[in-house]
Amino acid sequence: MKSRTTLWKRLRTIASIAVLTPLVLLAVAWSCGALYYTFPAPALRLASMIVFAASSVIALVVVKKKLVAVGAVFLGFLAVLAWFLSIRPTNDRPWRTEVAVMPWSENHDDKITVHGVRNFDYRTPDDFDVRYEDKRFDLAKLQGVDIYFSYWDGNRSVAHTMFSWDFGGADVLCLSVEVRREIGQPDDTVAGIYKQFEILYILADERDVVRLRTNYRREEVYLFRTLLSPEESRRFLLEVLREVNDLRDHPQFYRTLGNNCTTSVVSLVDTIWPGRIPFSKKILMNGLAPELAYANRFTANDMPFDAWKSRGHIDDAARAADKDPLFSRRIRAGRPNIEDASAGAR
Repeated sequence: MKSRTTLWKRLRTIASIAVLTPLVLLAVAWSCGALYYTFPAPALRLASMIVFAASSVIALVVVKKKLVAVGAVFLGFLAVLAWFLSIRPTNDRPWRTEVAVMPWSENHDDKITVHGVRNFDYRTPDDFDVRYEDKRFDLAKLQGVDIYFSYWDGNRSVAHTMFSWDFGGADVLCLSVEVRREIGQPDDTVAGIYKQFEILYILADERDVVRLRTNYRREEVYLFRTLLSPEESRRFLLEVLREVNDLRDHPQFYRTLGNNCTTSVVSLVDTIWPGRIPFSKKILMNGLAPELAYANRFTANDMPFDAWKSRGHIDDAARAADKDPLFSRRIRAGRPNIEDASAGAR
């Protein structure tokens, strides 16, 4: 009987270790990343990561009572987690020039004034004349919302997502949600998991954020008109502007998976069109988001998907339009569900 009890205890211990070990290894891996990116003394970040990893391995291998070892490692993880949660975002850093200015807006009935609309004039992706403008828009003239997907380096799983509000003619306001990097701070996807970047809602002229990608970075850019009604488009814009103004006083971290160029805006769309865009891996792998938009009728889908997407490709039109004041009209000509791309341009 005693031997059965002992055997049962051993089996429970083994089962507990089998369940806890993957969780502990995941906690150690996350903690190492957090120390590497956020340890308060940058010169000691690599060393702190190595010490934590080595201590965890030694505890798990040397300590005979495995549950005690697991508990010790877990306490270490909790200490790192407590430090990580104490880190707060800020708007006070030495920002790169292209993300240095935060836009803001004022509403007066149907008229909105947007301050800090970016409209850089580019010679190369990194050489440009800095120009910000204040622009006034009439919500009564809002025709609809367009969505952009921009791909680079042949990658089809990841894209940059942008939205534009079309008021007709040259009056188009484009939103590009981007990483707000400091001077000298490299682009790093993993760093975005560990609170290394703030998020910025750039409000811009399409000759800036769209032409930068088509004409200078040579990315593949696609444009589609959403099926949001004028009233839904209005509510969507006002939600975005509320968020833009809020970020001035309440900064947020950019998170690679949870608060990026797609997920941040999808949450706002959901307040206007609840449930229309169901959660899917295609939101996280946002290069596949056109398929999601097509399948859920966020955009028109009255033609086969491949033909629909092909008609949305704007690179040639954007390069031909270049600095034309009617750039926004010319890139919309012939796009799916945009009936009269020249409306207001004559």
